[in-house]
Amino acid sequence: MQRNPWNVYLGDCAIVDSYLRTRPVCNLRWFPLHFINIFLRSVGQPCFVNNPLCAFFILLAIFMLNWEVGLGCVLGGSVATITELLLGLHPWDMVMNGAAPLNGVLVGTVISIVFPGMNGGERTAHMWIAIVIGSVASVFFASAFLNFLGKVNVPYMALPFNIIALCIFLTLKPAPEPISIVARTFNARDCSCFSDPYCGDGRISWCGVGRGILVSMGQVYACNSIVSSMLMNLGVLLSSPLLFTMNTIGATIGCLMAISILPEEDYYQIYDGVWGYNALLAMSSVACVFFPFSPVSFVAGLVNTLATVCIQAALRITMDKDQLPVLTVPMTLCTIVILMASQSRPSSCGTSLIRVQEMSYPEKQAIEAWRQAKRRAFSQESTPETKRNVFLQDSSPEELEPALEKILDKI
Repeated sequence: MQRNPWNVYLGDCAIVDSYLRTRPVCNLRWFPLHFINIFLRSVGQPCFVNNPLCAFFILLAIFMLNWEVGLGCVLGGSVATITELLLGLHPWDMVMNGAAPLNGVLVGTVISIVFPGMNGGERTAHMWIAIVIGSVASVFFASAFLNFLGKVNVPYMALPFNIIALCIFLTLKPAPEPISIVARTFNARDCSCFSDPYCGDGRISWCGVGRGILVSMGQVYACNSIVSSMLMNLGVLLSSPLLFTMNTIGATIGCLMAISILPEEDYYQIYDGVWGYNALLAMSSVACVFFPFSPVSFVAGLVNTLATVCIQAALRITMDKDQLPVLTVPMTLCTIVILMASQSRPSSCGTSLIRVQEMSYPEKQAIEAWRQAKRRAFSQESTPETKRNVFLQDSSPEELEPALEKILDKI
């Protein structure tokens, strides 16, 4: 698998890991490279991109939106990365793939975007201090949830970020009447290019829905920008076309479901991608990230997406009263429940709904799961000679090497 160019440079960018794995972190020569690798991977991890090269597109997209927001992303991610490297609260594999400091990245990015809308458009010193404190706390929260949820083999995802961000917003929220945190950036009535009777009379703009589906990717980082979202989508596509496809399906379902949920005066939330990003993450996380992609995982992803949108609609009623964003609370809570489910009987529709043991990019996970299912089927039904032939045909060079070494030793 290492000889596959996609796996070497795209996918998980294994060439960087293989190069740095034997280099000491505490060495002044290698520390900057380790830090950059971990930080960039943490920037991509909120949308399940474990690749420093592709994550650079996401970081660039954030800076293109606003340099201060980019600075918040760098600050939050850097503080969380340094905290983890100093204290060692996570297993080294979770540090190397950026999962340990990813909540710090979200704290720095989302707070620096949302806070000005609550504070009259200003980013104050209190906000920057809150980002630093929240980023440090996110590493401790993540470690605590790892110890707790790890007992049932469930990832904590963005749960630490949601708790910390909501606490920061409640603490720094001005009184008595905070400004709405959602800016209306798309109005179908103001566009003269719409000729469709359903696209310009204030009921629903299908062009706006298309914009919402596209911008849903950016809203994972609270970025409401077409250009930034296109650049982020490019990074995801280069990392994994399958992940990009599941993201698009999830965002489409979320935006279309919101049409039947929201009143007409709130349709602008659809056009801004507010109802697509949770659905996007819900679909991809279950369909191809934490479960290997298969017909079964795809159906589970659809269930997770539909339930996530319903949860978001329920939380919106309560959280709008306090002018608080729902963040990724709906997706996180629903996905944790779905990931606790497992099949008690073998599936007849491809690979079973079993958690991925060794995380990688979706295509590689799906191929390995399919091979394992095929081997299990042959081990139950085939003769020893058939098993040997199937092993030789399906195994990669890395898997064949130990067997060949044993043969040579006997000779």
